[in-house]
Amino acid sequence: MLAMQYTVRLPSEYDAQMVNDRVSMRGPMFDGCPGLAHKFYLYDREEHVYAPFYIWENSQAAQNFLMNTLFEDVVEDFGRPRVRSWQILNFGYGRSTIAPKKMLSEVDKVCEKQNLTTLKTHEQANHLKMLKNDDLFAHMVLLDPDRWEISRVSLWSRKDEAYKTRADCVSEYEVLEENRSMSGAA
Repeated sequence: MLAMQYTVRLPSEYDAQMVNDRVSMRGPMFDGCPGLAHKFYLYDREEHVYAPFYIWENSQAAQNFLMNTLFEDVVEDFGRPRVRSWQILNFGYGRSTIAPKKMLSEVDKVCEKQNLTTLKTHEQANHLKMLKNDDLFAHMVLLDPDRWEISRVSLWSRKDEAYKTRADCVSEYEVLEENRSMSGAA
């Protein structure tokens, strides 16, 4: 599995309703998209940033998306965004079956001297603890071996969920309505 995200800082005239309209219009276009396990439409109101987040079954499916008209439309509307991708070390669903309302993304550096096997074991244990939270929809641990960063992404069914993090960098996004699972994935 592969996670992927691009971020678009929206023009000032592009208001929140226009973001919601775009999500409503584009959401059905992804139905049956080969290799897409999930797509979450994310919006940061404070920063006025649109940042869709994808989970692909494999790197070929992600590459195919970048070469098709769905992504070309983004480039045409906003310019070509920088696309980040991560290897998914852990992915699982939490106890909540209610669609997520908020996504938290935590990023920490992986120190050069840090043993990767030990890191993976520690992250796996933390991941399994996270999955026991009643308000958690899904959690994943991501690795960026280019920047040597570990990311923990959690999707919460309640916006007011108070999750305390100690990460170096934390981003919070609102998950917009069109966030259903794709390709038969739950």
